[in-house]
Amino acid sequence: MKKMFLILGILSILLITPFHVAARAPELDVQPEKYVAIEINGNKAIVPFLDLGYRERTLVSPYGVTNLYFNTPLSWKLVSGGEIEIHYDVFFSGADLDKVIDSTNPYGGNLLFTFNGQIIGTAPLEGTGSHTVRLEIPDTALLSILQDGRHQLTISLDAHFSCDYDINARIVIKPTSFFDLVFEESSPELNLSRLPSPFYLENSFIPDSTLVVVADEPGALELQSALNVMAGFGSMIGREYSMQLITLGQLAGFDPSLYHMIFVGTADRFPILTEVNFQIPIADGKFVNLPPASEGDGVVELAISPWNPSKVIMAVSGNSGEAVMKAGQAVSSGRVFVYSSPTLAFVSNVQVLSDTLPIVEDFTFESLGYVTETLSGIGVKSQEYIFYVSKEQVLTKDAYVDLIYYHSGLLDYGVSSFSVDLNGQVISSTPFNKESEQVTTLRIKFPPGTLRFGENRLDIRASMIVLPSCDTSGFSDPWFTISSQSSIHLPVATAGLNAEPLLKDLKFFPELFVTHSDLGDIAFIFPKSDVASWVIAGKLAFSMGQQFNPLIANLEAAYSDEVPQGIHDDNSMIILGLASETPFLTEFNDMLPAPFDMANNVASERQMQVVYRIPDGVSVGYLELMLSPFNSEKSILVVSGNDRAGVLLAGDGLLVNELETQLAGVFAITNGKQVATGNASSPFSIVDNVVPGAVAVNTTPIPEILNGGAPVVERPVWLLPAIIISSLIVVGVLGYVAVSALAKRRQERLKILAGEARANQTDEEK
Repeated sequence: MKKMFLILGILSILLITPFHVAARAPELDVQPEKYVAIEINGNKAIVPFLDLGYRERTLVSPYGVTNLYFNTPLSWKLVSGGEIEIHYDVFFSGADLDKVIDSTNPYGGNLLFTFNGQIIGTAPLEGTGSHTVRLEIPDTALLSILQDGRHQLTISLDAHFSCDYDINARIVIKPTSFFDLVFEESSPELNLSRLPSPFYLENSFIPDSTLVVVADEPGALELQSALNVMAGFGSMIGREYSMQLITLGQLAGFDPSLYHMIFVGTADRFPILTEVNFQIPIADGKFVNLPPASEGDGVVELAISPWNPSKVIMAVSGNSGEAVMKAGQAVSSGRVFVYSSPTLAFVSNVQVLSDTLPIVEDFTFESLGYVTETLSGIGVKSQEYIFYVSKEQVLTKDAYVDLIYYHSGLLDYGVSSFSVDLNGQVISSTPFNKESEQVTTLRIKFPPGTLRFGENRLDIRASMIVLPSCDTSGFSDPWFTISSQSSIHLPVATAGLNAEPLLKDLKFFPELFVTHSDLGDIAFIFPKSDVASWVIAGKLAFSMGQQFNPLIANLEAAYSDEVPQGIHDDNSMIILGLASETPFLTEFNDMLPAPFDMANNVASERQMQVVYRIPDGVSVGYLELMLSPFNSEKSILVVSGNDRAGVLLAGDGLLVNELETQLAGVFAITNGKQVATGNASSPFSIVDNVVPGAVAVNTTPIPEILNGGAPVVERPVWLLPAIIISSLIVVGVLGYVAVSALAKRRQERLKILAGEARANQTDEEK
């Protein structure tokens, strides 16, 4: 019986061994612990350090420093009466702790507090334990001294006693500290040259939101301009931000007093703009007193919102779609040039990335216009270099940079280092050391696939930490010098542009689509009537700008019933909307991994062995990826659904991190919580993985769908060895049990025979 249980146990273990990859729920980001939120009462605001992104900092003797930066809303002006409350812990250690100098300040050390460059107070290191100090902000410290308008609090530790005695001090500045600010409301300063301000302020403790408004029936160029504006703001901001594309009709559902707004389109599209006090007013659908020379120009204007004096309205406009496009691209650059008025700019032309660039294989930083740069100060410092790459050089495998550098000898070589990023991807991390204090040349190869046609960004970022030092000579700041004679080598790709075809896989989106630095190789295609698809396109444009940082955004857009031939031939395409409303899909629907039934918008897995029917009322989103039939170097992504809600779910699959990380293959279906993926050659349906109640309605033999042959399900390389090994184990176990059973029966038989022999012998003796 015991052996039977042993057999069953072993067989059970073997049967549950995961020969197939087990599905598991996605790991969700853990939300940070909630702290006291910002409190605003009247003209006073209590702002905890934590809500400004400050985390616990430790200052170590003899000297240490920490900084906190923040922005107030543009409509706020700090006035008298503000205070700062600092919470900190003090710890002492060392053999000379008994050498007390003063009972109130045992060792003579203190903390120094500076706000906007003004000393606002000190606090003695009174002893081990928790402490609180409250400081007034003097009138002389209310104005920012930084160019970007941020306020700066600096906390410095002076514990020079550690230089004379064996006493160490650690001061922990706690994020429960807070500002108690007093402010008055005023109209924000307007200046186009300071974009993304006033729409976005770095380190602002009150987040803003912006609506990008297009006409109810915008032209394709107007929608294209709106997408470029959103991509530009994504590039300028570089992080998550609440920016949404809506139509003028939808604006009625929003409270205009709560938002900044950017109106993109010709002047006649927005009667509401007659209420805005622009420098060049808009009346009866026209610009009033527009200079004759600017009739064909793009017009960019800023004004205070008539619905809330703390909000801002921007018009990205002109008298034609072409003029609006120029205005949108100028805004996307983030470097709007202003003349006499900071609120108005006319854009006569925009020089976007040329179709061809000259081939320059070797050049120095100096030839790019950069001088020798020295990064100085404790902490993280960086320097960016922009260079251009031609189409013939993009796929080279032999590119590199010879970085020439040297640095001070004050660095803590255990923790100080520098890294090199190419187009946002880290390609090297190098520690500082004693040898590299002298002039050093480091060759760093560019990994294949990191270069883009057009502008490329090389970012050198140094993290410089110094050892605790008693040096008070003023030369203790570390420095790192990058020579202008550093050079880049970019040979032409020897095998040509088509040397290595790109792998088509959803997990590589959007990198798979971006080969031009200005995003100019991407076109969005959507139905004229589907506003939801425009919204998704806007979010994708912002995300692409955030990720790829174009100098000028040059996305293209078209309606699905009138796609220009140029987009056919030259662009990768992201097609959004219901299949039944997208006539362009009919040109290649049969080539999709799961072709659409144009009558009911369902992606048919007709090549699958099992086809599932999705229950009525259940919305699902589809993502399908394929090679462009118009240009083998380009890709097509279809973002669709079985209804309008499904299209939004498909968009979430590309935008929501928990869903995006699940993407793979060339076909994906999502219910907004899960994603199931499949390949075009797979015979197994993926619909039932995410659609509750899906019912199998047809079982068919595998059709011949690829190159006239039957699709082949690739067997994992580990499967056959695993089956053989498991079978051998089972046979071995069964054999062992059988042999053991026979041996036992034989022993029992021998015992019986021996017993009978002894019994016979006893009888004979008797």
